[in-house]
Amino acid sequence: MEQIVLIASFLVPLVLSAVIFYNARGNTSKKILSLSMLNAAAVFIANYYYFIRDFEVYTFMHSAHVALVLFIYPSLYFYLEHLTGRLNLSKKMLIHLIPGFLFFILYFLSFDIKFSHAERTDFLNTYRNELFANEEFRFIEWIRIINVAVIVLQVIYYSTAIFIESHRYNMRVKNEFSNAESLQIKWLSWFNMALIAVAILSVLFYVVNPFSDANNTLLIVSMFAMSVFIWLIGIWGNAQSAIKLPCEEAPEPRPDNNYETLYAKLLESLITEKLYLKPDLTLSELARTSGTNRTYASQAINAIYKGNFSSFVNAYRVKAAETLLKESPDLNMEIIAEQSGFGSVLTLERNFVKHIGISPGKIKKSLV
Repeated sequence: MEQIVLIASFLVPLVLSAVIFYNARGNTSKKILSLSMLNAAAVFIANYYYFIRDFEVYTFMHSAHVALVLFIYPSLYFYLEHLTGRLNLSKKMLIHLIPGFLFFILYFLSFDIKFSHAERTDFLNTYRNELFANEEFRFIEWIRIINVAVIVLQVIYYSTAIFIESHRYNMRVKNEFSNAESLQIKWLSWFNMALIAVAILSVLFYVVNPFSDANNTLLIVSMFAMSVFIWLIGIWGNAQSAIKLPCEEAPEPRPDNNYETLYAKLLESLITEKLYLKPDLTLSELARTSGTNRTYASQAINAIYKGNFSSFVNAYRVKAAETLLKESPDLNMEIIAEQSGFGSVLTLERNFVKHIGISPGKIKKSLV
């Protein structure tokens, strides 16, 4: 059973890497995710040889294994940053990879080069139970402790950065798309929490766990849980469509700074032409229809409506849906959601509760 679990740990991300790369077709974000899955597969292949205690083979992987572990979080961060439009592939990315390359060089020079294959194998067999017992390997043991500290710092940094980016991204989506809910990366916050859980497992694996037959199964389960988390990221990422957010337009001189006047124009276009019934309505489109740019349109909505663009448009969709409910109570919710401009029944229900404090289902029951 343990063999099956260990093999699945690297086989699934390996397959996911190939599937995601095949589906990328010009989607750079998915190509980054594919490489991330490939990196994870390599980590779990090394874990496989480590857990079955085949140190004769693992000793050749050890230095690379250390580096690849330090590439996991940056590679997933690259994917998320590129997906949300905040990261362009450049030399700046290499800064995030420095810890992995640095520890690879340290281990390669002080472990692979300095000691024979037999000595390295002996160290890997005994170092967890005899920490600092062998003076020859004391430097390696200190490198390992520092390595664990760097992993902890990585998780703190990247989980914080991902939380900030997810919030920033969701706000940008709400300020541009009327049906923002369908475009949000809903699993981003779960990813962030799972990242912290993985950190705990990592620390457990590198620091707390002594290698013995008694707890070998527990450690394999811990590593398998980490692998499953990686699978989910790959599966969700493969299903995620590329998202293109508009660039902020350069400010242009306006004849006046009267937000009330501009807001009135936006409102007139939205209501007169019933643009709110378009599920794919964007702020840019409404701004063009009103004779302004999206930057000023956004400022006017935020200043007068005191909310984001998505909420602004959905308030009128709720009114349209409420009218449909009262005029045709026999219509099912799917048709009402579609005809009032909502992307889904779930979005319709959430906006009803948000804007009028009652679900459409309750309104419908009261009319029957």
